[in-house]
Amino acid sequence: MEQQIYYINKLREKLSYRQKENPHYSMRAYSRDLDIHPSTLGQILKGRRGLPIKRAYDVAKKLSLSPREQTLFMESFHRSKTNIDDIKISSLDERFFLDESYYNVIAEWEHYAVLELFNLSTYDLSLKAISKKLEIKENRAGVVIRNLLNCKLLIENPQGEFSRAYPDIKTTEDISSNALKESHKEALKMGLHKLEKIEVEFRDFSSTTVAIDLEKLPEAKTIIREFRQKMTALLRNGTKTDVYQLAIQFYPLTNIEIKDKI
Repeated sequence: MEQQIYYINKLREKLSYRQKENPHYSMRAYSRDLDIHPSTLGQILKGRRGLPIKRAYDVAKKLSLSPREQTLFMESFHRSKTNIDDIKISSLDERFFLDESYYNVIAEWEHYAVLELFNLSTYDLSLKAISKKLEIKENRAGVVIRNLLNCKLLIENPQGEFSRAYPDIKTTEDISSNALKESHKEALKMGLHKLEKIEVEFRDFSSTTVAIDLEKLPEAKTIIREFRQKMTALLRNGTKTDVYQLAIQFYPLTNIEIKDKI
C-alpha cells in the first residue's frame, strides 16, 4: 500500500521542504510551479483524486527528483491507475489464428501495423496516409494492403473502402515457425532503432534478471501471454491515436543442461 501512494507522499514532502526553506511559499505557488490548478492539487495531496495522466511525467521532472525517486514516483502513479486483475480479455475462441501459410503477414511488421490502424478512433486510410503514419514508402503500403486482401484479413466493400475481417488475430505458440523467427528479428532491430529515436516518456524498455526453476517455465509463459492480452485490452479502450508494439524478452543467461532438466 505504501508504494501505491509514494507519489502523493513525495508531493507532500516536496511542498513541506519548500515551505521550510521559504515560510511564505504557498499552495498557490506550488500549483503554479507544478502547472496544476490549485484546487486539483489540493485534492491530490489529500488523496481524494489522482494526478492527471498527462501531467505525471512533467510533474516528476518539476519536482527535481533523483533517478530513483522519479522511478518510484512514476511506478506508484501508474500502479494507482491500473489494476491488472480488473482488465477483461477476449475468450480464446474469439481470435483468428494465423499459421505458416500467412508467412509474409507474420514475418513483416507492417502487416500487423496496418491492421491496427483500422482500430484507431479517427484516421485516413489512404496509401499516402498509411505511408506517412508508419514511415514507409507508398508502394510498400500498397503491397501490404494487397497481401492483407489476398489473405482475407482485410475486406473491401463496393465503394473501395477497407475493413478488418477479424477483430483479433493470433499466431501459434511453442511451435517452431520460420515466419515468427523473422518477425522477432524485425522486432529486435526496430527496438534498437526506437530506443535511440523515441523520447523516454513515449516508450518503455525494461528487463529483469532472475534465477528460476525450469519447471515453472510453462506457467511463466502462460502469465506473459495473459499479460499481453490484458495490455491489448487496456490500450484499445479509449480514443486510439497511435499504433505501438509490445515486445517482451525472457530468455536464459545460463547454459541449460537439457538432458538433466527433462
